[in-house]
Amino acid sequence: MKKILLIAMAMVSIASADQLTSLKIEGMMCPACVKNIKGTLGDVKGVKESTVYLKEGKAEVKAADGTSSESMCDAVKKAGYGCKVAK
Repeated sequence: MKKILLIAMAMVSIASADQLTSLKIEGMMCPACVKNIKGTLGDVKGVKESTVYLKEGKAEVKAADGTSSESMCDAVKKAGYGCKVAK
């Protein structure tokens, strides 16, 4: 029982080390843009998961703690879209 508890605590500790970043994205016009941005964000080192919202013009990014939000925006900008870290 103690082993299970310790494993569960370790998993919670690892999960809590993630950060959630909101990005304001400009220039998305269609579902293909969403797919492109999601793939671009997925290529950024440390990014674990992203959800891109076309109508809202934003992305929510789950990344390892310490992953630079600027590196996420830089990747989106290189893909041809505008990007700012939402506050």
